[in-house]
Amino acid sequence: RVDDALNATRAAVEEGIVPGGGVALLRASLSIKAVGANSDQTAGISIVRRALQAPARQIAANAGAEA
Repeated sequence: RVDDALNATRAAVEEGIVPGGGVALLRASLSIKAVGANSDQTAGISIVRRALQAPARQIAANAGAEA
C-alpha cells in the first residue's frame, strides 16, 4: 500500500493532476453570468448555476462542513 501511494504521488508530480470533487463544475457555475433578458431566463440561469454547484455542496456536506 505504501508503494502504491508513493507511486501515485510521483506520477501526480511528474504528469500533473486534474482537480476533482466537482471543481470543474464549480468553476463553470462561476463563469455563467446571472443576467437574463427576462425573469424566466434569470430564473433558469440561477437553476443551472445551483445545479452545477450541487456536487461540491454535497461533497462538503459529506465531509461535515456546515452550509
